[in-house]
Amino acid sequence: MKWPFHESHDRTPETALHLAMDAIAQVSGNAWGTVESPIPPQAFLGADLGLSSLAVARLAGILNQHGGTKPLPFHKLFVSPEGSLRHDVRVSDLAAFLEQHRNTPRL
Repeated sequence: MKWPFHESHDRTPETALHLAMDAIAQVSGNAWGTVESPIPPQAFLGADLGLSSLAVARLAGILNQHGGTKPLPFHKLFVSPEGSLRHDVRVSDLAAFLEQHRNTPRL
């Protein structure tokens, strides 16, 4: 699969959103992300899309495979600034995380 995340010079938030949606569709067996059933950006990964913690870990692995040589800092996505654990995140939160960290140089 060709991922637009690093292969494209298009650095818009929409690119990160599409990457997140493609990876979610892959993890969920394409149940979501089809024309008949698009993934809403405001949907929660667990509560709305039904992804288990194992599926979210798999999602992180898929995104890391295409994120460069250094793992993405997913702990920043799942831990609030106050230090409490977030039990669920929205698709739009995941996309914003990808947008923020994809331009970070990886050594």
